[in-house]
Amino acid sequence: MLEEHALELIQETISGLQRSGLIANPVAVEGDTVLLGAGSPLDSLAFVTLIADLEERLNRKTGRDLSLVLTDLHEFNASVPYLSAQTMARFIARLTDGS
Repeated sequence: MLEEHALELIQETISGLQRSGLIANPVAVEGDTVLLGAGSPLDSLAFVTLIADLEERLNRKTGRDLSLVLTDLHEFNASVPYLSAQTMARFIARLTDGS
């Protein structure tokens, strides 16, 4: 999956969270949108739901059993105290071999 498609997938998931009431306001996902950390529109429950839903959507799209493991995100570490949508999209693209 390409990074731009991964960002679209993140947007679909975030929009679903808003429709379900887990987040109050719509969020336009851009590369610099904070998914985890200061400035994120997601609380801990919404973030966990985001990851679970993203995994489910990825597995349906790819026909593979993929997991989003935060410790595998090398760009998300102690020196970067937040997780951006772009970082997640890059990780998803690598995880799916950029297909």
